Amino acid sequence: MRLGLFLTTLIGLAGASQISSAADATWIAVSTLENPACATQFGGPPGPTDWQVDIKGDTLTFMRQTTTKSSYTVDLKALQPDGSGRVVGKDDKNREFYVTFDPGSGARPFQVTNSITPCTTVFTPRT
Repeated sequence: MRLGLFLTTLIGLAGASQISSAADATWIAVSTLENPACATQFGGPPGPTDWQVDIKGDTLTFMRQTTTKSSYTVDLKALQPDGSGRVVGKDDKNREFYVTFDPGSGARPFQVTNSITPCTTVFTPRT
């Protein structure tokens, strides 16, 4: 009986880890500030910015499509089986930023906040 329960639990956990892995995807996202006042208060971009977004396995990389080509990468392993959750990354100055996903997979909106401002940037797939 215990062996059966153990195997059922083990198989369930293996299945859950497969579900939480995001399918590979690439898309262009438009970033906008949730509160436009943040753009002037914190020196952010004056308007929407295009970003190349790539999910490869459990890694999300998003890169600004401007001359500066800022790039950020986060590990998606901490997401829930339905694809939702919040993951933590570090910028080039070792400051934490947070990427939050609603349930889903592939190209979908996500929000980015950081440890130094109260502003939220929303990344939405370009249609």
